[in-house]
Amino acid sequence: MNDYIQAVQRLLGQLTTAEQQEVVEYYREYLLDAGIATYEQAVDELGTPRSLARKVLADYSIRLTEQDGGESAQSRSSVQATKANVKTVWLIILALLSTPVTIPIMIVILALFVAFAAVLFSLVVAALAVFLSVILVGAMGVVVGIATIWQAPWTGMFYLGVGFAALGISWLGWLILKWLGSKVAWALTWAAKKIYNRFIPRSRAERGRKL
Repeated sequence: MNDYIQAVQRLLGQLTTAEQQEVVEYYREYLLDAGIATYEQAVDELGTPRSLARKVLADYSIRLTEQDGGESAQSRSSVQATKANVKTVWLIILALLSTPVTIPIMIVILALFVAFAAVLFSLVVAALAVFLSVILVGAMGVVVGIATIWQAPWTGMFYLGVGFAALGISWLGWLILKWLGSKVAWALTWAAKKIYNRFIPRSRAERGRKL
């Protein structure tokens, strides 16, 4: 039994020491109360250490994102919140994949993963395309404007205006993409939580444990 608990604890490195201790003490006490003494019996009751640890990590990450929607949202930037949401989706996917489920649920999990990867990839490609093109236009406009303003003031001012406008648009586009990215991450996290809470099997010990 101790081997099982130690194996779980080694997989909880993302949690703080206090959180790891809380998890370890809860499941050790549960196994002792249930009269479970061997590693094999613990696996039969709680699942493999990896499966249990991934569900614990997903539960803690979900709790943190839910807190972000309350008071802690005031103290965290949108970038931090988006990173937390992306991390939560990934941990939920890992938890689902490490748990025996039926083929239809596996299809849902795969669809979630594909959607997650596709959205991230499309956002990265779109951001690079927009910024490189608009910033290039802006930089060229500024350079041409500075080079010609002494020979042709009006032409130089025109190119300078175009250049600065393009740079301003690129900055506005960056803000819009950040906002859209945070909303997409929130939507994916919401969907992942629904799937996780609906389909993930829970042992008696997990149902009795409150975060």
